[in-house]
Amino acid sequence: MLGLSAARGRATGGAGRRARPARVCHAWYRSRWAEAVLALALVAVAAAVRWPYLMRLPHFTDETDEVRWALAIWRGEIRPLTAADRYYGPLHAYLIAACLWLFGPSMLLPRALALAFGALTVGATYLLGRELAGRGAGLLAAALLATSPQHIVVNSHVAWQNATTPFYSTLCCWALARALRTPAEIGACRGGRWLVLAGLLYGLTVQTHIGTIVLAPALAAAALLALARRRAWGALRRPWPYAAVGAALLAYGPVLVYNLTHGLAGVHRVRARRDYAYETHPGWDSYRRNLGHLFYELARMLSNPFRLPARPLHYLTSPYLLVAAGLALLGLALLVRRGRPLPLLALASTAAVMPYFNHAYGVAGDRFLLTGRYVAFLLPPLLVAVAVAALTLSGWALAAVPRRWRAPASAAPLALLVLLVLYPLLPLAHYYREETARDPDNAAFLAAVQTVEAERGPRTPVWLDQRLEKVDLHDGADALNILDYLLTLDRQPHRVVADPGDALRRAAPTRDPADREALPLIVMSRDRCWPLRDEFPLERVGDTLLLRELFRYFAVYRDDPARPAARCRAPGQRPGG
Repeated sequence: MLGLSAARGRATGGAGRRARPARVCHAWYRSRWAEAVLALALVAVAAAVRWPYLMRLPHFTDETDEVRWALAIWRGEIRPLTAADRYYGPLHAYLIAACLWLFGPSMLLPRALALAFGALTVGATYLLGRELAGRGAGLLAAALLATSPQHIVVNSHVAWQNATTPFYSTLCCWALARALRTPAEIGACRGGRWLVLAGLLYGLTVQTHIGTIVLAPALAAAALLALARRRAWGALRRPWPYAAVGAALLAYGPVLVYNLTHGLAGVHRVRARRDYAYETHPGWDSYRRNLGHLFYELARMLSNPFRLPARPLHYLTSPYLLVAAGLALLGLALLVRRGRPLPLLALASTAAVMPYFNHAYGVAGDRFLLTGRYVAFLLPPLLVAVAVAALTLSGWALAAVPRRWRAPASAAPLALLVLLVLYPLLPLAHYYREETARDPDNAAFLAAVQTVEAERGPRTPVWLDQRLEKVDLHDGADALNILDYLLTLDRQPHRVVADPGDALRRAAPTRDPADREALPLIVMSRDRCWPLRDEFPLERVGDTLLLRELFRYFAVYRDDPARPAARCRAPGQRPGG
């Protein structure tokens, strides 16, 4: 008996020694340090995933207008109460201006700031998921957002203020969920401060785009349902809920002040200039049509946003879309059952209001996914729902396995969860390959700027042909706008000339052919160069650059009297090349 007891003791001691590292790892995983490390790792991975093709895709849009607004702030020319569009707030413009002050102008800076916000939104999604459903759901939801093509291509690449909307909206939902953790505490200082923070973040959310006003009913309903469930109506007699409303109005206050003192200029601009998204003739028929498009857009955003089926039934042919949409619906139901209705309320509030005034949800031809920005703020809460459903199904499946087989059997759901996270990178990689091959626009503009930078000396004039503004690349930008924008950020002095021929004739009497550094560099289209080739010895420097959308060629030329044989071409190339 003593020998058997000793053997048992030795066996128990061995098992305890083997179990000790597992307990240590589990304790570390539950620590705040581990939480911080995991969250920062997710943010770093998200930034790495968002870095490729940052300047290439999507093509430059009217983001140039927003950055020019920030440049004017940086130079001290304006101190605005709004953004360039009068219904946006000024916060993002001031942030860009602050980065310009810290780092100086750079072509990379505006999109790098968008990338930073996109990566930080992954961290914010972790906080929201952890608050609503625990640490595992937060980690999985953040990982899903880290590989979300919609969030990578648009919300982390384009230097729009609207691209940052999910960052503020996700933090707002997180702060509200924290405040409602114990509704009775809303009347106390601890919960009240979270509520005020949620109000402040909501005001900043609306600053990024007025369309997020659709979230207001969801936030209010979530708070009221929490109070009703706990019968904590006494919290409404305390100042914190009203301070939260005041904080939201304060955050959006600059826009309100400007519009109230300038005849609602922002409202008139929406009606006059935003018909590509704004529903100008709302009605029941348009609402039903827009509502269907909204749900299709959300289903694509959760799975593969690059695939735009011609008919609704074709959505059924995408297994990943069906899985993602099914998990989202199941997760929303599970969260409601657990007393966390905020994601469902956000979806319902958006679906109830937004289709009435917005009709742009993945419209035909939107291969750059730009219209998805209007509802991208729903991605984090919906991905939290996907994570909750996926983990719950995994738990149910493992519970059905005999206990002794659960450890090896857990590899199967783990592999499926990894596949759920990594699969979106396949269509993203395919998209990058296809678009870089068929759309050289951004590459052409960047190459032109690099050529100017390489060829220009301290005294070299740089001229942009004004006719480039007729090369309209859509989405609010033309070739002249983009080149001027990039050269400005690259700190290359330049000016726009109405007619390069007239400018060359005026400069001809004073130019010194021996002073090569003083010879102007001219950026103009190739067909603009041809009429001048017999009058001026124009040498093309760099490559001929193509804009795919309009099949227009342009290049950088130098007026070089010392090389009369070089006419609109590079040395050694046949004429007309």
